[in-house]
Amino acid sequence: MGKRKAWANRLLENATIGLFAVLCIVVFGEVVARYRFNHPFFWSDEVTVYAFPWVAFLGSALALRDNRHIGISFFVEKLPRGAQGVLGILADAIVLAFLGLFLVQSVKFCRMNHTVTSISLQIPLSFVSASLVVMNALMIWYTLESLVGKVRRLQSGTPAAQASADSMGEKAI
Repeated sequence: MGKRKAWANRLLENATIGLFAVLCIVVFGEVVARYRFNHPFFWSDEVTVYAFPWVAFLGSALALRDNRHIGISFFVEKLPRGAQGVLGILADAIVLAFLGLFLVQSVKFCRMNHTVTSISLQIPLSFVSASLVVMNALMIWYTLESLVGKVRRLQSGTPAAQASADSMGEKAI
């Protein structure tokens, strides 16, 4: 893995962890402020509601990168290796088509929410909607990487089980 790619992956992981930490701290602080001091923060609900999609969607992109999404591979494993490779490529192509359509709609949704602001923080709601756009872009990137790797393995005759060292293995269909 190149230095830039490793750096970008670390940045994404650290941003996701950092946002999750902020989310936990704000929720804990809100509980203490509300029930111990009887004085809740006016902004904490919005921070948690707006940080949660970012954490969830960035985490989802990281899960796709590491092939951690749920898949059922029982029938695919019964096929010859070449057919498994072709089905893996087909699966990635279908995922790319879906993500492309989802990206277009996410951008529209983000633009539509740009003029609406939150009540407490007065930030555009497109800040939250942008999490969809970022997730889609990352998932497209990771799926393209997976697709290129599968095509190269199929062309070279390398079995799917011998994926690159930085990969968790083939995605199940």
